[in-house]
Amino acid sequence: MIAVSFPFRRAGILLGVSVLSTASALHAQTAEAPQSEPVEQGGGDIIVTALKRSTSIQETPISISAVTSESLARQNITDSNALGRVAPSLVINESSNGGSRVIIRNLYATGEPLVGLYYDEVPLSGTGGVSNDAGGTLPGLRLFDVERAEVLRGPQGTLYGASSMGGTIRIIFAKPKLDRYEGAVDGQVTTIDGSGGSLGYQMNGMVNVPIIEDKIGARVVGFYEKGAGFVDNSVLGFKDINGSESYGGRLTVRIKPIEDITLDLLGVYQNRTGARSDWNYTEYLLTNKRYDQSLLIRQPQEDELKLAAATLNWDVGFATLTATASYSERNLKYSFDYTNYFSRYQTVNQTNGLVPSYTGAPTAIPGYSRYLADCQSGYLVNTTCDGAGYQNLVNSYGIQSTYQPQSNKTNTEEIRLADDRYAFKWTVGFYHSYRKNFTRSILERSDPVTGLQNYPNGFASGDTYIVGTNFTGLDRTIDDRLEQIAGFAEATWDITDALSVTAGGRYFKYMKDTTSAVLVPSYIAGNSRQGELTASGDETGTLLKFGANYKFNRDFMLYATAAQGYRPGGVNQTLGLPSYAAVYSSDSVWAYEIGAKTSWFDRKVIVNIDAFQMDWNDMQISASFNNAFGFITNSSSPARIRGIELDTSFFPLDGLALRVSGSYIDAKLRGDQSLPSGITQCPIPFIPGTTGCATIAAGRDGDRIPYSPKWTIQGSADYTIPLEDDLQIITHADLAYRSKSLTTYDLARYATAYPNGPAGTPGGEALYTLPGFATVGLRLGLEKDEGRWGIYVFANNVFNKLGLTSLTNGQASATQLSYRYNGALIRPSFAQVTQPRVIGVQATVKFR
Repeated sequence: MIAVSFPFRRAGILLGVSVLSTASALHAQTAEAPQSEPVEQGGGDIIVTALKRSTSIQETPISISAVTSESLARQNITDSNALGRVAPSLVINESSNGGSRVIIRNLYATGEPLVGLYYDEVPLSGTGGVSNDAGGTLPGLRLFDVERAEVLRGPQGTLYGASSMGGTIRIIFAKPKLDRYEGAVDGQVTTIDGSGGSLGYQMNGMVNVPIIEDKIGARVVGFYEKGAGFVDNSVLGFKDINGSESYGGRLTVRIKPIEDITLDLLGVYQNRTGARSDWNYTEYLLTNKRYDQSLLIRQPQEDELKLAAATLNWDVGFATLTATASYSERNLKYSFDYTNYFSRYQTVNQTNGLVPSYTGAPTAIPGYSRYLADCQSGYLVNTTCDGAGYQNLVNSYGIQSTYQPQSNKTNTEEIRLADDRYAFKWTVGFYHSYRKNFTRSILERSDPVTGLQNYPNGFASGDTYIVGTNFTGLDRTIDDRLEQIAGFAEATWDITDALSVTAGGRYFKYMKDTTSAVLVPSYIAGNSRQGELTASGDETGTLLKFGANYKFNRDFMLYATAAQGYRPGGVNQTLGLPSYAAVYSSDSVWAYEIGAKTSWFDRKVIVNIDAFQMDWNDMQISASFNNAFGFITNSSSPARIRGIELDTSFFPLDGLALRVSGSYIDAKLRGDQSLPSGITQCPIPFIPGTTGCATIAAGRDGDRIPYSPKWTIQGSADYTIPLEDDLQIITHADLAYRSKSLTTYDLARYATAYPNGPAGTPGGEALYTLPGFATVGLRLGLEKDEGRWGIYVFANNVFNKLGLTSLTNGQASATQLSYRYNGALIRPSFAQVTQPRVIGVQATVKFR
């Protein structure tokens, strides 16, 4: 979606495009602050900073959507998970374990992020956990009092570096105003389908204070949100278990000692507590019962983000110097179920019959030889060093869950020079970052009544945790450190008033060290006690970008680009994984794109279109060791992604704004995948008890990449009806659609391996297909003085569409608890879905 502006307002949103009157006007804004708010120049154009210098959005020769604060407010978009409604080929899926996975142009894989995520100049990252999947836990972003959101599609490797293979999302905050006081308050009350009538609340507030007029100003933002739950647990008897609570704030301080220098200070704090919200999709297919988790444990989550940053912009005469430094700390804690993996070897049934009791010999339980060695060494006490002693230990595990607290501490520094006053425009800079991920994985019994794990939830205040004495299962730590350095440069030469060419490059180097220790072993999982053990990897390389654009006139530009992107490799920490499979390398893409940016009928129609091809090499893909513990390896097959994206806006009448955007993308493998040499493929279907093997849905030539819908469509309509006394009625409707996608490669093989089970239970393609779905949103309000105050009613997902965003296939997982149906035990699939229908009322007040 293009958010642009006219000299007058249409539907209460600044709309339209134009060419800036002079290059010096752009440079003037760059000197002040490259992330400053959109400025109306000439005909009133939106200025973006995607190229790390200020440019008109319609003159920026890349695929970019810029959404203004007014447009975000019209669509009631308050967090990043809803941004998928406003930009083509953008998909944001909430993760079961907290955070989100962001997908642009159908680049989907586990590992480091494939899309860069920024608060102003500060890159954000997820936590890697035991499976190195930092891309699956990107933090949620708050969108109250932001200036705009920029969505850059396609690899942005030269300017944004690692983890921008698919693109980059930048949230540009509103900056303090140095010459006036202002404030805003926004409150919402909502109800969500399936919550049993409980209400949700949200409150946002902002205050802007000029501390020293024209020299120092501060802007303070605070929020609190109480989210109603809609998932129940019928086994434990709890309702609305995925309710959430969020709070936090943001402080920005702008210091402008002289005209040519601006210093922006930023502090952010966000805290969210909730619970895992996936639920039994197989039960729904059989009984039409939605939102039932049906587990023996509860899975609480906590997500905390702290961030501090400073950005200096200094017009040094021949260029603008920008220096940014930041420190962020992310703490993510969550629990998940491991009952089935261990209880299958227990002779005492502790799962209400959802897992059959073990009938084999104790000495045949995986890990017996390690148990025996530790027992005979004196590490284990109060037991017998034989099969009976091992069986008693396994029975004592009870109902098991894993608790994984994770921390991510990152500091970044970037310094660059940029100038755009003349025909030769350039940017050159240096970047450094150091990230420390620490993960602890604790396997422990859960209380059969409350479903909460004994550690930490069941420990009374003051209890002391002592390794190996007051808990069972597993205790291991992973200390993962990633350092990156890079130098980059990009230049554009305006050969004529119409023709420009661009070239850029980036040299990068990353170093990764991973230190792990097993304090208490899990014998069944195939590991033993281990002191600190470090594995390392490093890599250097270059990224290139070439482009050209031609302006036929102020309303018509063609452009073409060829660009590279990459993301770092890493070190697996999977229990029992052979050492030769521990390290995996970076993957990369070459992308080729042509596009047109056009406006018609005196800018009443905006049509932007592009076509692209991305060649993805050394793809990082996920596999599962012993069918339970995830690891990453490089694919033996490249992939090719081809697509077309459309982004349009129409203004047929004063007060009416229509937008339609969408994408068609075909993402397929160009060869057969396989496991690394020496790793044995587990049988399909998996046979419980099989060890020393890996499970991978090995794709074949022509297979579609998982979680890659061919079609996405976004549309919205805004109409403003003026009344007397500066009142106006605002109306808004939006639609977002994504077509079906698969959750695995080689669908035919898996559908055959897992056919319909007993009593006609679902299987086959139903377990591995995410059906296409569309959601509709509506909003109606009464405003005074173009938003000085307003009262609104709204509904999201009006038709209560069940939109599956991920599916955990229980048939192929060793850790999923069984589900009983008509006397048969079935391994269920668990679904993560979009929110059900939300209906709410909202009130806003602005003070100036």
